[in-house]
Amino acid sequence: MAGSAGSASSGVRLRQLSRVPRMARGGEDLRAYAQSLPVPPDYTGPPYQGPASVNDAFIDHLLSLYKQQGKLPMKYAYLMALDVMDILKQEKTLQRVAVPPGTKITVVGDLHGQYFDFVHMIQEVSGKPSPQNPILFNGDFVDRGPWSVEVLLCLYAFKLQHPTAVHFNRGNHESEMTNYQYGFAGEVQVKYEKKLMELFSETFRYLPLAHVLENQVFVAHAGLPGPEERLWEEWMQKAPDEAAGVLKREKQITLAEIEATNRVCEPNPMEFPLVIDFLWSDPKGANGYGPSTRVPMVYTFGPDVAQRFLAANNLKYMLRSHETKSAGYQETIPNVVTVFSAPNYIDRAGNLAAVAVLTNQAGNLEKQFVQFQHQPHPDIESGAYMKGKSLAPA
Repeated sequence: MAGSAGSASSGVRLRQLSRVPRMARGGEDLRAYAQSLPVPPDYTGPPYQGPASVNDAFIDHLLSLYKQQGKLPMKYAYLMALDVMDILKQEKTLQRVAVPPGTKITVVGDLHGQYFDFVHMIQEVSGKPSPQNPILFNGDFVDRGPWSVEVLLCLYAFKLQHPTAVHFNRGNHESEMTNYQYGFAGEVQVKYEKKLMELFSETFRYLPLAHVLENQVFVAHAGLPGPEERLWEEWMQKAPDEAAGVLKREKQITLAEIEATNRVCEPNPMEFPLVIDFLWSDPKGANGYGPSTRVPMVYTFGPDVAQRFLAANNLKYMLRSHETKSAGYQETIPNVVTVFSAPNYIDRAGNLAAVAVLTNQAGNLEKQFVQFQHQPHPDIESGAYMKGKSLAPA
């Protein structure tokens, strides 16, 4: 989840969104560089020796290390990110996941670097992911919360242990614009180095944008395909009646088209509008499309838009995240349900968190929500690594 870019003009925000950097390679073998890094002699956490080394003991040791505010050696952070990227490169923009009768899958919403809430959720609410307990993490793993590095590396460890049972969708906070604005980039720079941030950014570009569960449920971080013609928000505000007649979609986007979409980018509403829609848009109560104040050329969508998309693709309902909900979940509009998994968001929202558990009962994916509260954590403020805050890099 993220609000708009504050007082910055739409033009400035669009230029930020349009940046499409790539991890600097320059002939350097990043894996060889990582292998050359030392492991501190006093390190007592789990050793990473490739994906096969990530077992239950490794996971438990890593979760414990982070609860004690320990640090994974930079060498291991690099190698884990590189190995996860190799897995993500084999996945599609839209992933399809079977949920056979009698089995379940859990969908987790925004986490935002709230490690102590995250580890409570894993240990007491959702359980650790496994082939018998698959989990889809629906984006916004990082930013704002001061333990975003720890949350991300735990997620990557889960993916390395069970690559076909751990699923990721990209959120709007898995992008460089938000990471440099909301703290993750600063956190990586303080805890490790900028070069590792470039690698994390590259892994984010390969994250899928959406999942379809058992050919019934559509899951994306934020929203649905926007209108065919894109308008600037200032224009929409000046001429809302005229804009309403222009903001429409005649041809429905199909799942096959989503699957074929190029996702390996930094989000840009002019070049990659569908990517922006899945990462940034929100439902609204009224029919049709409307303006969003989050970033330029982002739209809200009404119940009719959702119904047409679901019907065109033979889907029953959508799960999304991206917005704080006081109960941790809410059916925002008919057949579009928001799930948010960061309790007491930014240490002051006061919300419960929830996860969605989807169980295949006689061929239908039935959903239920398990709520949980925030947990005590060390005295580090939310947003501590954002520019101008207490732990921001110099």
